[in-house]
Amino acid sequence: MNSRKIGGFDTIAPVYDALATMVFGRAIRNAELHYLREVRDGGKVLILGGGTGRLLADLLTVNPNCEIWYVEASEAMIKIARSNINKLPKGEVHFIHGTQAEVPSYVQFDTVIANFYFDLFSAASLDRSLKQIHTSILPDGKLLVSDFIDDKSWWQSVLLSSMYLFFRWICKIEATTLPDWQRQLPDHNFTLEASTGLYGNFIRSAVYGRQADC
Repeated sequence: MNSRKIGGFDTIAPVYDALATMVFGRAIRNAELHYLREVRDGGKVLILGGGTGRLLADLLTVNPNCEIWYVEASEAMIKIARSNINKLPKGEVHFIHGTQAEVPSYVQFDTVIANFYFDLFSAASLDRSLKQIHTSILPDGKLLVSDFIDDKSWWQSVLLSSMYLFFRWICKIEATTLPDWQRQLPDHNFTLEASTGLYGNFIRSAVYGRQADC
């Protein structure tokens, strides 16, 4: 699964959080934190595209007994993430330098967190990713998602186009446009349980439950 080129985000890792804050203020952080307490106490958690580990630090603060698999294709991001949790009470954290394909198939998770991860995919690749995510979640597990949506507002279209030009140039991401992840999730047997919009509804944070296989 080549949703994020290995090492593609190494160049901007040191300034990634600052760039996000400069453009979106606290909206991205607020989206990531909005449903964090949905994570089951002491459960197994998969974080896909964990970035610099700010969410990892937040999760260990509120739920230090959970067991976490943190997947990130950028080695520079992983180094920052390790430093961000260095002084925190730790559950068991498994760092995976790679992509979703490296997640152990024998592990099933109480919670999968995919924050600003689906926007890296083409629609076809996202279908494959969602199929794998569905099989990795326990029957009563949750999928927490925060990501951009496109309601066709002119300013959103301009901002999205600029973002994709930048990240394709600097980080070599696969996607050229934002996939309609809200439509694709029900197609893979995920049921929306709660959601909220932020930043003029350009960012959506949501909780999905896993349906049984059809």
